[in-house]
Amino acid sequence: MTEENKHARASFRGAFVAFSLFLLVFYWLVVATYPAFFFFNPFEDPSPIRQAFLMISLGSWLLISLAPAIILVLYAAGKPQGLRLLPLVALMWPSSVVANQLLLLVRDGRTYFDYLLNHPIFIATDIVLPLLLLVLYRDLKIEAGRHAQASAD
Repeated sequence: MTEENKHARASFRGAFVAFSLFLLVFYWLVVATYPAFFFFNPFEDPSPIRQAFLMISLGSWLLISLAPAIILVLYAAGKPQGLRLLPLVALMWPSSVVANQLLLLVRDGRTYFDYLLNHPIFIATDIVLPLLLLVLYRDLKIEAGRHAQASAD
């Protein structure tokens, strides 16, 4: 590896770590801005089914707020094993939001997707960033495959 390639790889890793930390900080800033949306008692709802969905929601947003940064920092450090969890982590939160909305549609006869219009930052947390994580996973998986193949040659 030439000196120039070593420098480029170090810069890439630094940028990758910075992006990972940005994701972490971004999610937690949104949580701090809208704590009532994220911190709630799922057992306040009388329906056991709704309670279960709300508990899944709590776990899902905690997972998407923490796990991608950890997975991506580890990947940048040369430990790609957790990368396979990234699609699951990326999809759990938006899936739990949709599942909760569908449950509310069945129970109340309406959804509450208008929160996306009333608080557009949730478009980023609920749609854009999960999609970005899926695209990033696809690209990193392809890159990891190339790296493994080059190592085998």
